[in-house]
Amino acid sequence: MRIGLIGLGAIGGVTAQRLLAAGCDVSLAAGRHLAVMRKKFPEAPLGETLPEGSYDLILLCVRTADTERALTPAAPLLKADGAVVCLQNGLPEERAARIVGAHRVLGAVIGWSATMTAPGEYLITGNGSFTLGGASPRLEHARFVLSQAFPVSLTNNLAGARWSKLAISCAMSTLGAVSGLSLGELASRRHVRELALRIMGEVVKAAHARHVVLEPVAGVSPDRLVTLPRPLAHGFVWIAARRRPKQKSGMIALLQSGRPAGVEDLNALVDGPLNRKLVEQVHEIERGTRKMTPKNFDELS
Repeated sequence: MRIGLIGLGAIGGVTAQRLLAAGCDVSLAAGRHLAVMRKKFPEAPLGETLPEGSYDLILLCVRTADTERALTPAAPLLKADGAVVCLQNGLPEERAARIVGAHRVLGAVIGWSATMTAPGEYLITGNGSFTLGGASPRLEHARFVLSQAFPVSLTNNLAGARWSKLAISCAMSTLGAVSGLSLGELASRRHVRELALRIMGEVVKAAHARHVVLEPVAGVSPDRLVTLPRPLAHGFVWIAARRRPKQKSGMIALLQSGRPAGVEDLNALVDGPLNRKLVEQVHEIERGTRKMTPKNFDELS
């Protein structure tokens, strides 16, 4: 089974390393870091775009906003019965489906975290699993391949898993990005826990408007979490964050290196006042007109 992998950022790079170590037949698209990545992945066929050939699976590991740019030139290389597997944040499957057809798209919600400290250099910051779903007949093939990198669980409700992850990320990841704080530091502050619950509430409202049934995360679904009595809801946020208290949002490293943080794949998908304000703050940090500081929370209260 021939596999193509597009995007060697943190998620794609770690996945590529583990698949190659497991002996999988993987070809890589490195994008603008081609020269460096040739040295980091000497054992794999590699190009700026996917090398010519016919692929059973294409693992798409770019930012969701870059889906069309990255996937369109690769689509003709996908076998008629092949599948694109979206290893991305946000809601990427709809965009991929417009290019290759919905019956050739699978999605993997990423339950682990990593940072690219330099091109081709990766640090895993949180272990976890993939949650894989979709209607393609290649589901079991994708499950087997991804299991060479991390454990895989299957879902019949990919949209619900996507929106639940989105709710958590829009809150904790982006609050971490605008402040520079770790999960433990965020969760230790009552007013930040309250902000996180309100942000999640806006995501839940958007999901319900699309008739999405949310999936549980750490034993509780976000729509249930935001309706719990506040002391209990605060307790859930605190306990969840304490599992990885020193972990920081991957968006922080992107902002510190002058790269876009990817908020378009998260809060920009939600039409709510707090999420819109967070998008504005992240963009201002990207432009250098705002500092990354906990003082940014004052404008969200």
